[in-house]
Amino acid sequence: MRIPLANLLVRSPLPRVSELMEQVVVCAQHVPQIVHALIDGDQTAVERLAKEVSALEARADEAKDSVRSNLPVRIFLPVDRRDVLKLISQIDSIADCSEDVGVLLTIRPLQVPEEMKTILVLFTERVLETVKTAADLVATMDDLLEQGFSGPAKERVLSLAKEVGRKEHEADKLQDQCARVLFRSEDQMSAVAIFMWTKVLNKIGDIANHAENVGDQFRLFVAG
Repeated sequence: MRIPLANLLVRSPLPRVSELMEQVVVCAQHVPQIVHALIDGDQTAVERLAKEVSALEARADEAKDSVRSNLPVRIFLPVDRRDVLKLISQIDSIADCSEDVGVLLTIRPLQVPEEMKTILVLFTERVLETVKTAADLVATMDDLLEQGFSGPAKERVLSLAKEVGRKEHEADKLQDQCARVLFRSEDQMSAVAIFMWTKVLNKIGDIANHAENVGDQFRLFVAG
């Protein structure tokens, strides 16, 4: 079957992935805000911020669907279409996990152990830094396309991907510290509270994990 020349010249939709990532970052930025409200004991603010992040996640979903629906099936792409879909999925998961954190913290009001407050703030901040570095990585898409996924753009991708991995590792260590504090406080907390806190910490950590996966996907893009 012959494909019309006009279809082959369609502008690549890949730069639109950057637009999706920008919306996802806005979702993730709410997580430290929710945690600060929780530490302050302001459950009203927690619930308000959780609603905001849910609305933002819905917008990110619309952007994700738009990128997917406009992704060519038959024309040549500079990278494998399946890899682009995996990248979109990892970016979307950052927004999903951000929303999940808000939902979990509205299901049951949680008290933050005093010893965990400072570490929890550092943890959420480092997770957000990981996401923002992943966003810097996604923003290289235009340059990557122009340089054929090689040259200086490739070197920048590898450098940023390494930085994402480093920050995710630091977030992991802070998550472990939070978990140790949590279980040292088990005599003062119910089993349900500890269970819920474990889910919250894991969801926050998953945000950074998905950001690291974005970095890994970009490594695949430039590996050829």
